[in-house]
Amino acid sequence: MNEFNRTRAKILGVLIRDARLHAGRTVEDCATIVHISPAEFEQAELGNHVLSLPDVETLAMYLQVPVSHFWGDKVRGRYPRTEYGQIMANRHKTIGDLLRQAREKQGRTVQEVAAEINVSPTQIRSFETGEKPIPLFDLDRLARFLGHSLNFFIGDDHGPLADHEAEQKIRQRLDELPPEVRAFVSEPINLSYLEIAMRLSHMDVKSLRTIAENILNITF
Repeated sequence: MNEFNRTRAKILGVLIRDARLHAGRTVEDCATIVHISPAEFEQAELGNHVLSLPDVETLAMYLQVPVSHFWGDKVRGRYPRTEYGQIMANRHKTIGDLLRQAREKQGRTVQEVAAEINVSPTQIRSFETGEKPIPLFDLDRLARFLGHSLNFFIGDDHGPLADHEAEQKIRQRLDELPPEVRAFVSEPINLSYLEIAMRLSHMDVKSLRTIAENILNITF
């Protein structure tokens, strides 16, 4: 490589590494996707190995960045890390607390709850303290036994799960929009129109009628 391409390769490598870290993927993950060895991928991130265009396109899809990210000079930074182990531990404890609360509210003993799913009282106590996870179908049966549905335990209004569900709902709604509407919403230049629409949606009928009359007066 000449010096110019060597510099380009270094920049591309930095952008590839940045996108990989931002997506929370490993070198091994990305190497598998583009069918090269982890060592070769590491060299690509160092600027010593140049990937092909299809490789870069595939990485863009896998790492969920636009292809243009690799032609630019800006890094995404702020590499998020989700501690799934801690999230699970917290959820086991929360579910255990809810189970205990529901049992006590219904006036059921640990022995009665244990008999419902054919486990020992000791097992139920370990469920209620969050020390052991409750198998999904057992939790569903206990929920119904205690006068609830499984949603009683899923209802997380805050935290990572709530953020995840809200994001998925937004994505689903966007996917359901007509293509031309999605294209309009995604253009930054149309932000002012969207802000006007948001303000109009909060107005009462009288205010909207006044605005409509003023527009007609201007038009005619």
